[in-house]
Amino acid sequence: MKNILLPTDFSDTSMRAAIFALDLFGTEGVQYTLLNTYLKPAYRNALIPLTVDTERSSRNGLRRMERRCRQHAGTVYIALRSSFEQLVQAVNDLDAAKPIDLVVMGTQGEGNYGRVGRNTSSVVTSALPPVIAVPAQWEPAPIAHILFADDGQAIPRASLDPLLAIARRTGAHITVLYVGSTANDPRTKEQLRKLSSSFSGIPHSFTTVEDHAVTDAMERAVVEKDIQLVAVLRRKRSFWERIFQSSTSKRMALHTTVPLLVLREKG
Repeated sequence: MKNILLPTDFSDTSMRAAIFALDLFGTEGVQYTLLNTYLKPAYRNALIPLTVDTERSSRNGLRRMERRCRQHAGTVYIALRSSFEQLVQAVNDLDAAKPIDLVVMGTQGEGNYGRVGRNTSSVVTSALPPVIAVPAQWEPAPIAHILFADDGQAIPRASLDPLLAIARRTGAHITVLYVGSTANDPRTKEQLRKLSSSFSGIPHSFTTVEDHAVTDAMERAVVEKDIQLVAVLRRKRSFWERIFQSSTSKRMALHTTVPLLVLREKG
């Protein structure tokens, strides 16, 4: 990972996500970019006193966030970006200018208690780079076990790159979890062989769980297998798209302490 984007609203949750990224990827050879988006007044009304300069507030907040990151990580390359665009558009614009390897952000923003923030949901479903969403309840711990949810379809090798990079960096074991009927498993032996080949050199195993409630099965696996990171592949049109937009996925992302890596379909 060379270029990591850290969207922030300056909340404790966004700082926790930054700590997750700094601890996982370190500081050597990595560029972190702190991004804050703000609302730009469409017009100035003399009857409505404008007491806050939103752009200046954004830049000041970024500098404070930068100091907190440096206090945690020491010497680290951090760029600051302030934008009045919608967050997804700002992320995609930065990715177009210089490809982003990974976006790491909190699941909740300031004031989003009890639910996943709208910004996080939109970035997970619409931003171009892969995303790690870090729950507010996450506590620092080494990543030793990763759960990869398999939808039974062929997986482009390039889509797995962020997952493989994390597994190699941490030495974690990857459990590939297919939720469905063993008798009706759509994965061919060739698909399984290719998937296993993609994990070459990385400890991994395959398991099938017969359960129609996907998120419930994943949550049980997180507890039973002592998982520190859950990974899923968001395809352009697939069953997983409904998972990201459903209340159950929001409940899973919010009430677990495990970060969620959302990979992008490539190829």
